Amino acid sequence: MICGTLRLSSRSKVPSSLRRLSSLTRAQQTWGNRLVISEEVTHALQTSSPVIALESAIITHGMPLPTNRTTAQSLERIIRAKSVVPATIALINGRIHVGLSKQQLTELSDPESAIAKGSVKVSRRDLAAAIALGKTGGTTVAGTMFIGSSLGIRIFVTGGIGGVHRGAESSMDISADLIELGRTPMAVICAGAKSILDIPRTLEVLETQGVCVATFGEQQEFPAFYHPSSGCQSPWRVPDASSAGRLIHTSLTLPTPLSALLAVPIPSEYSEAGAAVQTSVEQAVRESVEQGIDKRGKEVTPWLLKRVGDLTQGRALELNVKLIENNARVGADVALKVAELFQNSHASSSIYSYPVMAGPSTTTNSSSKSAPQQSSSTLPPPSVLVFGSAAIDLTSTSPQTLVPGTTTPGAVFVSPGGVGRNIAEATQNLLPPFTVQLISAYGLASDRPSPSAVNGEISKGTAVRDETVQRQTEADAFGKLLKLELDSSGLRTDGLVGRLNGNTSVCSLTLEKDGDLVAGVADMGIVETLTGEVIEKSIRDIRPKMVVFDCNLLEEVIKSLLETCQSLDIPTFCDPTSTPKLPRLLPSLISLLPTSPTTPRPLAHLSPNVLELDLIQSLLTSSLTDEQSAQGWEYINSLNLDSDWRNSVDRFTSSKEREWIRKEGIVQKMVALLPYIDSFWVKASNRGLIHLHLKKAPPSSKSSQGGRAERIVQKLGGAHGGRYLILTHYPAPRIDPTEIVSTTGAGDTLVGGLVAGLVDGGDNDEVWADTALQRVVRSLKSRRAVG
Repeated sequence: MICGTLRLSSRSKVPSSLRRLSSLTRAQQTWGNRLVISEEVTHALQTSSPVIALESAIITHGMPLPTNRTTAQSLERIIRAKSVVPATIALINGRIHVGLSKQQLTELSDPESAIAKGSVKVSRRDLAAAIALGKTGGTTVAGTMFIGSSLGIRIFVTGGIGGVHRGAESSMDISADLIELGRTPMAVICAGAKSILDIPRTLEVLETQGVCVATFGEQQEFPAFYHPSSGCQSPWRVPDASSAGRLIHTSLTLPTPLSALLAVPIPSEYSEAGAAVQTSVEQAVRESVEQGIDKRGKEVTPWLLKRVGDLTQGRALELNVKLIENNARVGADVALKVAELFQNSHASSSIYSYPVMAGPSTTTNSSSKSAPQQSSSTLPPPSVLVFGSAAIDLTSTSPQTLVPGTTTPGAVFVSPGGVGRNIAEATQNLLPPFTVQLISAYGLASDRPSPSAVNGEISKGTAVRDETVQRQTEADAFGKLLKLELDSSGLRTDGLVGRLNGNTSVCSLTLEKDGDLVAGVADMGIVETLTGEVIEKSIRDIRPKMVVFDCNLLEEVIKSLLETCQSLDIPTFCDPTSTPKLPRLLPSLISLLPTSPTTPRPLAHLSPNVLELDLIQSLLTSSLTDEQSAQGWEYINSLNLDSDWRNSVDRFTSSKEREWIRKEGIVQKMVALLPYIDSFWVKASNRGLIHLHLKKAPPSSKSSQGGRAERIVQKLGGAHGGRYLILTHYPAPRIDPTEIVSTTGAGDTLVGGLVAGLVDGGDNDEVWADTALQRVVRSLKSRRAVG
């Protein structure tokens, strides 16, 4: 299959959303699961909305509680009030978070909280160590710039930058902030350098680093943090937000983008108080020299700040809050102007391209300049193949009662969906970049077969040679949106198969104001065009560690998939998808049942909910011939599950939180299906997760969830000597019902977490099952299927 390229020449305006999406996608792929971006920030970056980065060292180290918390909350409110998205950046347990929740911000501000206790300051040099050692920390100016710029964030607001320390001619104490400004193109908006520093030498270093420094407002003097005047002149002045926006836009669009430092003087009403604070700063500096503290390296700055606080009786802290809030207001105004300029700019000197088709046998034009184009020849081979549906979900809601025959004012939310796609995203979120390949189908926008189309599929080895053919074989409207969503989710697109005889899957739902479904239309048939030949070839060519599929595939295709994986000894994981689709799985399970009890079963893992477990057990029972039924009972008898096992199950299910397992016969149904399936992951909503499986080694003694997961273990004999049958109950994570936004995709998110754990999680299944359950909590709090 070939990969066409939509090319936009200098006569075309390049969509800024695609440029920002390219930066975001590359960053997500590079950072991998070390990066967590909030839904608000992700959406803003995808849509080219203005975003402002905020540091967190001011929260963890710069201000005392509760001022640090109230200031951080105030900055975010000020920025949002101007229709700009704040992106506070911090490290939490070794992972970079861009955009903090209210709870995270509150916990980070409390030095005694479980999260923030022992937090560290994270500059550029500290990032790798802090991530590797699982630390929590506040990012400095340099650390925040490095992270924010990698995501395509252009504006950063802070209080004051670091600079050259007094006496640096002997100590060489020069802040990493100045070096970062010289190598990371970003606009930094601040109140100048911190007042304890040597401002003339700081400006000299900024000049050496090639940083454009401009004062914002009517005066050209460089501010001295607490006071509007430092006695030094800035090289440039910008009178208003429009001028500042033009300066920043120009700096960032030069052949080699450059940083700009916008110095914002403290508001004039605080200048008198600021002068008094600055007098205290000078006194503290003199005392540090007199007492020899200026020779103590890193101890100098904390000592000076504490001494200034003592001398000013807290007035310095009050002014610090006022000036950074003022910086946030100015920064938001400037960010709006910068975003507007980028949206209106033209790519006059370059050609931008992105893929309009991709597939397992994709070839690309090597001369194309692509962003964010993915070529299967340049990506690493995937470890996980996911076969199933990929769709666009349209959800409409209205606060009013819907009236038939007319339109009703409301809101429409667009998000990616499809069981296979959701599982692929949730799995990829926990694994290294490009580990997961989704193989699904999407529609091609063509009224007639193109010269390169054969039987509705673009034939492999054919090249797109001209624009006419390209137009005939580009993705349909929802197909293009699906690809952009895959890219923005960090998923590879080289497994998508273009079809001329179908539309990209779309599910449109209309909800009442209370969230109940009124009606819906699902156009999901295109995934059924995937053939057994395509699936078998993909599996044999790649030989992944695991194959995952949903039951949107046709019955004969599922059989081909399971046969191929059985012959290659590749474990499989199936999500039933829905009760109407589940029967497609049964014929394969029956026909592929091995005769030897020690041979792996046709399916390695199944993740039904309670209703689906009941359905598959009843359907199998009614579908088997006497001979097949006897073969199944022969396997169950080989397990030798005696009274010890039954008594253990009775005791296990006697507790109040697990009595439902006994009442609904969950264990008995799973055991009855063991001849066909090796491992069950039964999703029981707020009652948790039930796992039954055979294992060659006893379970790990390590525990997660504070020991909340409980299990019983039965050592097997006979033909299964040395193996163990293990039943585990994982209680559902606690979540405030008022925080639940949508339950859509929660089960798919759980499956993705389980798959990631099975592929890369090691022996301790309790740890990675807990991780999967925690991911479900995120999904429940998000409007997206995979939160």
